[in-house]
Amino acid sequence: MPKTKRNSATSGLPSRDAAVQQKLETLKKEYTDLNTQKITTEANIKNLEENLARLRDTAEKEFGTSDLEELKQILETRRQENEQRVAQYEQHIEEIKTNLAAIEEPLVESD
Repeated sequence: MPKTKRNSATSGLPSRDAAVQQKLETLKKEYTDLNTQKITTEANIKNLEENLARLRDTAEKEFGTSDLEELKQILETRRQENEQRVAQYEQHIEEIKTNLAAIEEPLVESD
């Protein structure tokens, strides 16, 4: 009767059986790792969905819509309004400077 190789790490199983056992243990660990990853991913998805729902509610309340394209348009409109306000403010400041210079000019000339 021929001797079969035995692997001490697999409790004296023949080498072919030991290889299968080792592969099975590797697959079990991989399955456990993947299952853990799946659970984590599902929890992340749930949290993200809840966060998205809250953000949509907030957008609906604040802007009357949660549609991305409509929100982009609202943002663009507000940016344009802000740019106009800044330009008007700048013009107002320039008018103040001009008026102040006109008031100070006679004072400087009389010195």
